Amino acid sequence: MKKILSLIFVVTILAGVFVSNVSASDWQWASSFRTITAIYPDVDFQFYLDGATIDLNSECANRFDIWRGDANYDAKVASLLLAFQNGYQILVLFDDDDTGCNTVVSRFRVQRE
Repeated sequence: MKKILSLIFVVTILAGVFVSNVSASDWQWASSFRTITAIYPDVDFQFYLDGATIDLNSECANRFDIWRGDANYDAKVASLLLAFQNGYQILVLFDDDDTGCNTVVSRFRVQRE
């Protein structure tokens, strides 16, 4: 009985730790297509979009990030570079819960003018 109670206690503690570390993402599409104004290939790929602030929770207005660990990182960066080079506009699906300087982008659409 003592072993079972100890096991239940350990499982409860571990479950509490895992649940507290889970953060849900609030993905939403931007309201309009925007033009890329600047790109910064750093540890992750960072870029800025023109116009009014898209993610009001972000510390940096219209600064977005594609993580290097993303499964489609190369394809996303190549598409963004092509859009930037040709002046195409993009529509981003971003994590509205991000409060740091780089808002994470999950997907985007490119629109040729």
